[in-house]
Amino acid sequence: MVSDGTTNQDLADLALALIHSRHSVAPKRLDAPGPSGAELQTIVEAAACAPDHHGLRPWRLVRIADKQRDALAAVFEACARERQPEATPADIARSREKALRAPSLLLAVLRLGADDPDVPATERTLTLGAALMNLLLAAHGLGYGAMLTSGHAVRTARFAQAFALGADEQAVCFISIGTATAKAKLRNPRASAHELMSDWQA
Repeated sequence: MVSDGTTNQDLADLALALIHSRHSVAPKRLDAPGPSGAELQTIVEAAACAPDHHGLRPWRLVRIADKQRDALAAVFEACARERQPEATPADIARSREKALRAPSLLLAVLRLGADDPDVPATERTLTLGAALMNLLLAAHGLGYGAMLTSGHAVRTARFAQAFALGADEQAVCFISIGTATAKAKLRNPRASAHELMSDWQA
């Protein structure tokens, strides 16, 4: 029991309710207000609670400010033109528009860093995944919708150059956060435990 009379079972029930009620909300369905500066700090600090073997901190987040959205749109446009030289004006407009969605936008960057025989790249990637899940849950707990999005652009050399990524870094996804304008519907039913877990047949 914690000092305010809340039991461990109470905390477990709250945590499970938060986890089971979380769902992704598409960026185009996220509107203002987004998290305040203090709320965003809380959200990022929740991400930092993820498991991290040897404390390598193999990830970082880049915040894209409102005044930088046009610059990001230009990066998306350049990446689209490189990938699809025959892109139509409508194609380009759709590429640019992605930079303007959701009031809060972060870029998740994986940092593989120096070799560590005890912590291979797969473990470092899992650390980022756990951090992102914490981040999404924290945003949900504060009443915001959020979603992870990627795409071809984030995997290009032009994109890496635009964000000054290091040789050991790679952009993974954007995190869009804001107020949901409509209740989202789950596109796929969530799997049950017996679908996900089996006994070892040794």
